[in-house]
Amino acid sequence: MINIKKKLNSYIDEKNQIVCITCYDASFSKILDDLSIDIVLVGDSLGMVIKGETNTHNVTIEDILYHTSCVAKNKNNFILMADLPINSYKDPEIAYTNSKKLLDKKADIVKIEYKDNHAEIVKTLISKNIPVCAHIGLLPQYASSIQDIRIYGKDRDERDKLLQQAHSLEKLGANMILLECVNSELSKDITNSVKIPVIGIGSGEFCNGQVQVLYDLIGVSNNPPKFSKDFLKENGSIKKALKDFYNYVKSIKH
Repeated sequence: MINIKKKLNSYIDEKNQIVCITCYDASFSKILDDLSIDIVLVGDSLGMVIKGETNTHNVTIEDILYHTSCVAKNKNNFILMADLPINSYKDPEIAYTNSKKLLDKKADIVKIEYKDNHAEIVKTLISKNIPVCAHIGLLPQYASSIQDIRIYGKDRDERDKLLQQAHSLEKLGANMILLECVNSELSKDITNSVKIPVIGIGSGEFCNGQVQVLYDLIGVSNNPPKFSKDFLKENGSIKKALKDFYNYVKSIKH
C-alpha cells in the first residue's frame, strides 16, 4: 500500500508541483493514469457535472462510493482522493465508517470540507490511519447563497482565521490542505508556513499544486468558474488538453 504521507511530502522536497484533476468514471481515469496525473479526485462536484444540479448539497456517500469504484478500475499510478460529501461526517464515528468504505473502494485519501468544529473528526480519522486532505476557504457544501461564492481571506480577521485553521490542521496530522478561492497572497503565506502540501483551486499559483474540475478543463461545464481555463480550445484532443494543463502546473516556479 502506498505511503501517502511520504508520497505527498516528496512533492515538497523535490519542488515538484502537484497536478490534481477531478474524475468520475473509468474511461477518463484511464486517460489521467496514462498522463501521470498525480492526484485524481472523485469530487462532490459530480452533483453539478454529472447529476445536473446547481450545487453539491444532494450528493450522497453512495454517489461517491459508486464513482470511486469506477475511477479505481484504472488506478495504477495516481493517488486516488475521494470527497466526504455533506452529511457523511456528522460525527467522528460516522466519518470513520464512511471513510473506511471509501478506502475499501481503493481511495488513498479522503477530503473533508473543514470547519473548526470538525477538529475531532480529523483527529479521529488520522488516529485510525485514514489519510485526510482538509478543504478550507470557500466550502461549497455549506454555501447557501451567491454571496458565499467569493474570494476568502481578504480582510484581516478572515486571513487570521484561515491561517489558524491551516496551522491547526497540520498539528492534527492532516496530510494535505486544499484551498478554494483563497486570496493569492494568503495562499502563499499558508503554503510557506506549513510543512504539509497545500494545493489550490482559484487560489493563485503560490501553492504546492493546482486542482481543477475535469469538465472545466475541456470546456463542457455549463457554468465554469472565472478562474478556470478551457484547455481544449488550443489543442486537438482531450488528451492533449489535459497534458497541456499538466505541463502548465509542472512549469510553475516559486
